[in-house]
Amino acid sequence: MKQRQIGTLVLGLMVITCLIQCKPTPEKELQSQLDSYFEQQVFNKSETLNEGDKPGLSVIITKKDFIYYTGNFGSANLNEKSPITVSTIFDIASASKQFTGMAIALLEEKGELNINDKIIKYLPDLPEAMNDITIYQLVRHTSGIRDWPVLFALKGWQPEESLSLDDIYEMLKTQEGLNFTPGTEFSYSNSNYNLLAKIVEVVTDTTFESWTHDNIFAPLEMVNTYFVENNNSEEYVIADSYIYHGNNYLPFSNNLSAPGSSSLMSNTSDMSKWLINFSSKTLGGNGAFNKTTQKGNLNNSKTIDYGYGLNITEIKSKTAYVHDGAWGGFRSATAFFPEENVGVAILSNDGTLYPQKMMNDLFDILFGNAKKENSKGIELVEQEINDEFFTLCAGKYQQVDDKDCYLTFFKDGDAYFLNMYNKDFKLFAKSDSVFFVKEAEAEFVFHLRNGKVNSQALHQNGKSYLALKVEESKKETNINYASLTGTYYSKELNVKYEIRYVNDELKIQSPVFPNDIILQHSEDFTFTSNSGLIQSISFLEENETFISLSINNPRAKNLLFEKVNQ
Repeated sequence: MKQRQIGTLVLGLMVITCLIQCKPTPEKELQSQLDSYFEQQVFNKSETLNEGDKPGLSVIITKKDFIYYTGNFGSANLNEKSPITVSTIFDIASASKQFTGMAIALLEEKGELNINDKIIKYLPDLPEAMNDITIYQLVRHTSGIRDWPVLFALKGWQPEESLSLDDIYEMLKTQEGLNFTPGTEFSYSNSNYNLLAKIVEVVTDTTFESWTHDNIFAPLEMVNTYFVENNNSEEYVIADSYIYHGNNYLPFSNNLSAPGSSSLMSNTSDMSKWLINFSSKTLGGNGAFNKTTQKGNLNNSKTIDYGYGLNITEIKSKTAYVHDGAWGGFRSATAFFPEENVGVAILSNDGTLYPQKMMNDLFDILFGNAKKENSKGIELVEQEINDEFFTLCAGKYQQVDDKDCYLTFFKDGDAYFLNMYNKDFKLFAKSDSVFFVKEAEAEFVFHLRNGKVNSQALHQNGKSYLALKVEESKKETNINYASLTGTYYSKELNVKYEIRYVNDELKIQSPVFPNDIILQHSEDFTFTSNSGLIQSISFLEENETFISLSINNPRAKNLLFEKVNQ
């Protein structure tokens, strides 16, 4: 009888082991692989620093309703050399949006709001430009509302300076234009999710921080998770975040309070409960989860890969619900693989780490090398092409080592192509800046510098070939630069810029910028700049007199500055 009991126990343990493994790899070996991988990511970046002198990360992996792996590496505070643990709290930045999405889904399920309601029903003091925007369009990033980090940066705000949800709301109330007609395009904008937080407050008659605590975090027993109400919380021990500069890690002072889009504090212990809920659906049930994990649509019915605060995508051909975040030196990424019931959360205080890349690497460790690749290992992982970034990439390139080889990247309808040796190849995106063609098993990496793309590298058969963009001959415009100079004022930003022409250079000068922004002529009366903040600036004339200028950034377009009479 005793032998039979022992045999049953052994069989039971074998069954449990098989259930928790993502592939037939011994558990200890898999744990060792994960430990080794994360140690390499954290400690091998700066060989001159000791382990106690490095910030790091906390990672947790769930399988169905239990924790499969935990790993903690590096220090939460370099001065105190306090180690990171599962209890260490991080700012998870834009990964916060999935909780805002769940808040909207829960209120929708209760019938307290309609996703197709216009947002002015709840926020009537928003500007006229936002009259036709719906809650649906905020959730899906199809509203056309400008992104607040760009707006504040254009008036000189620095990321370590204090900023609140009320500050953001007041800025959005001054906007007189949008990036595009609502519902016609997808463009990621943090502003959308800050407005969703404000709508939750109106609907529930309480603060967003309080409502999410009572209706999301408390039911899931996420006791160390909260949206920041102010920047002076002393109740929790929070990791410091660090930016690597000049061979040193420098602390970043986090004074942002932007609930809805970001500013959610949590640790991996709590995040494991959130990931397990993707499987159990204890909070929200099927109704809320079907909403949060369903792809959206534009007005023309074109599908977009964004749910309620989640990217609905594939990692190496497997469905994944993912989101990442970055603020100061904080980095975060979460992913849930519904087919495997596996969840991953990576929280870091090291600004040099890339959790998004780690997710792809973890896929291979957890599930085996299931990626589709060519003989030289080029990963063919498809995602939607970022049309705005592709606009910067489009054009003709000449290879450095083969002057007779030209590559032309262009868009035709809704598809993107490469023409090489008079043959067109359809392009697919691996990321915003990396494209590939399936027929030739080649990958193209574009290089963004100061807001412009002037080069790209072809990776094929283990080799790399650099190509430089060919400047198109442009019609010469006879410009009287003196007529462009003067003071320009933006009502939307409440800021003045001086346009000056000094030593044959047209430049923007303003007390809000530490350095002059140099403008370079592009075409007609449009200029590019040496700043990544301003993609282009166009001077507008009336009756042969320049009366205003318009500034463009991919996330904040057509910002008007009127010339001040002097």
